[in-house]
Amino acid sequence: MSLKQEVLAALTGAGLSPLHRFGQNFMIDAAALQTLVAELALTADGMVVEVGPGTGVLTERLLAADARVTAVEIDHGLHDLLAARFSALIPTRLTLVHGDCLVNKNRLHPAIIAAAASGPWRLGANLPYDVALPVLLNAAALPRPPELAVVTVQWEAAERLCARPGQDAWGASAAVLQAAGRPRLLRKLPPDCFYPRPRVDSAILRWEPLAALPDGFGRWCRAVFAARRKVVVRALRDHGVERAAAESACHACGIAADRRLEGLDAPELLALHRAVGTVAANTAVPGEEGVPL
Repeated sequence: MSLKQEVLAALTGAGLSPLHRFGQNFMIDAAALQTLVAELALTADGMVVEVGPGTGVLTERLLAADARVTAVEIDHGLHDLLAARFSALIPTRLTLVHGDCLVNKNRLHPAIIAAAASGPWRLGANLPYDVALPVLLNAAALPRPPELAVVTVQWEAAERLCARPGQDAWGASAAVLQAAGRPRLLRKLPPDCFYPRPRVDSAILRWEPLAALPDGFGRWCRAVFAARRKVVVRALRDHGVERAAAESACHACGIAADRRLEGLDAPELLALHRAVGTVAANTAVPGEEGVPL
């Protein structure tokens, strides 16, 4: 039986069909699954978080690698299917959670946060397109980010996250993820790797952390990138920084004030964020609270 036949049989047997509102495109390419699991390099009893396990084809392979899995599934029918399929491994090897991986669309589900706080963990998933970026960015910003993430995302999103300054795809999402770690494209996946077939290509993306993100960096980065085509001083002024303070911050981190913000790479943006915070702290009026960055 092919992987597609296996997925179809599982769905039919449970009286289910793919739901567009949940972005369900089930992986049916065995080689792609093998690549994903191999790249995760799981160790016995290691923790891995899976978002959107679907019918469990990846879950099965993660458990076969002797990993402990926390899987979050939003679809009630698929949650019940998974509960029946892996009943013998719940809760000793598999923690199965019914819920949205994102709370209010911008914060990871408490089960994911709890798994991350419990010790070293990895993120391995066929991510639904509409949650891929927020899941990755929120995971990278956790006090204990994943020691490795290997996930499938839309090809366009993968290109954006791996973009470099000066490229059209370069933006706040890439800057934040690259400030926290190193993303790398592993493999392009055509639509026929999934059921139902999406209208776009996908990719397997690998990300490994480098350093913890400073508090507020993601929010600050998104704000200043609203003026990405402006020179750095002008972009900072649009963000509420006085001209003298903006120029002082640029000087402190060796960035020419007339460079365009979109030309700064992740380390330069980190340095600028730090310098702006230092200048603001040194010039703050006693008794007044500054705006958090």
